[in-house]
Amino acid sequence: MANPKRLGELIQAASRRFAQQGLARFAAHGLSPSRVRLLTLVSETPGMRMVEAAQALGVSQRAVTALVDALESEGLARRRPDPSDRRALRLELTAAGREALATIGDLQEQVSSDIFAGLSSADQSELERLLVAFLEGESR
Repeated sequence: MANPKRLGELIQAASRRFAQQGLARFAAHGLSPSRVRLLTLVSETPGMRMVEAAQALGVSQRAVTALVDALESEGLARRRPDPSDRRALRLELTAAGREALATIGDLQEQVSSDIFAGLSSADQSELERLLVAFLEGESR
């Protein structure tokens, strides 16, 4: 029988490896993890309010404001008034933001390809099956 402690350590090590390689690739393109998360979130929920972004990211509204300021100054996102609440602002990506998101997707694919290059296609499929089973079992 497998050692559950060892399995947990391996999952953590794999997660760290992804994070380290992802951070290095993103940093080379001027993308921090928080910017990647916000760009991805806004692309998945166009027009979301800034307060909703803060809640979804688990950060303060002040932190989101700083992130949006940076993205806006780089032309990646913009604020739009909320037509139903003039005090609220909604977020959307610009064309440059959508291009950055495409770059993020490419970088994520490159990191994954590099990490899994040492595994056969069959091993990759088996790992995927096991991880899905693990994650589905976790939600029960």
